[in-house]
Amino acid sequence: MGEAKRVAILAVRFGAGHWQAAQALKEALEQTYPGVQVDVVNYLKFAGFFFDWLTRLGYHDLMIHMPRLYRRFFAYTNQLRPGSLFQKFICTCGARRFRRYLRRANPVLLISTFPVPAAVAANLKRRGLVRCPLVTVVTDYTLHQQWIQPGTDLYIVANEVMAGDLICRKIPPHQVAATGIPIDPRFETHPGKKLPELLPGLPPASEGLPLVFVLNGATCFRGDLPRLCRLLADFPVPLVGVVAGVRHPRQRFKLRRLVKKGRNKVLILGFTKEVPSFMGAASCLVSKAGGLTMSEALAMELPVVIYRPLPCQEESNRAFLVAAGAALAAQNISELSECLRRVLKDAHLRTEMKQAASRLKKPAAARAVARLLEPYLS
Repeated sequence: MGEAKRVAILAVRFGAGHWQAAQALKEALEQTYPGVQVDVVNYLKFAGFFFDWLTRLGYHDLMIHMPRLYRRFFAYTNQLRPGSLFQKFICTCGARRFRRYLRRANPVLLISTFPVPAAVAANLKRRGLVRCPLVTVVTDYTLHQQWIQPGTDLYIVANEVMAGDLICRKIPPHQVAATGIPIDPRFETHPGKKLPELLPGLPPASEGLPLVFVLNGATCFRGDLPRLCRLLADFPVPLVGVVAGVRHPRQRFKLRRLVKKGRNKVLILGFTKEVPSFMGAASCLVSKAGGLTMSEALAMELPVVIYRPLPCQEESNRAFLVAAGAALAAQNISELSECLRRVLKDAHLRTEMKQAASRLKKPAAARAVARLLEPYLS
């Protein structure tokens, strides 16, 4: 019996969406092709300490702590020419260790869900040092130049608008597929758990109330998480609030004390595997505009209020979803309060937002990508 074919999915551990997309693809590929071995690889382990630090600084720390500087970095890297010194630096960092991994693992297909490994792998292909196909999965709703690298065999994008944008940038149409961003298949099946199952200690009087589900992110809504929790606790429209993704136990303790005497029940949770179930039970989602989270909400046809997104990519995601009618946007607590009031009180608005989400959703994206890759795996 011959050795099993291997697929390497290149991702990074920070920025949860890139890693989640890789995991969703791994599951879909293993289900579609039982004989194929799929590895999800943290590319930064090849790059060494300096490039790991630089990437985290550029893509993460600046984004969170110094957004103005990050905007400049984002604009600069969006205009880099292939022959520029910095682009060459990006394309070669980690390449030596990555090549050693390729010789050892011998994958028949490379998939990247993050721009840096996509750039490195594409550069190695152009130099003839990598011969297997390269597929790049764009995990946002708008394009950045770093995703687009000569040597890429196939681009997977969120929607037809992005596909058209790639074609306008002279990418051949047969190298572009608008399957959607790969998400956990549980969002495709619409989990049927009711609120009492998800929150066993919930008072009976709260069981019929609308659920506002809040997904916290790395910035805690740029420090506004306590005010957001207090808003839910004292909101004049009766509701149940669930705030998930609050990482630190001490922070959860403080927030629980903050909302304890509010008129509405607000639950403060850490990371939970029940996000699909909470989205299925919710009347609305409050979140920043990460590509994966937005794709999950669209799959559940869940009205979204986008609050304090990260600069650049997430702001572009917000603009796309608001223009499409699937989301509302709030810049401050007062606007957030008004958006929540509109969503919870206006059934017609909720219907329109659900219909907009239905037009955009691609819940089976991971399986669609897996089927699309059959020529590379047969």
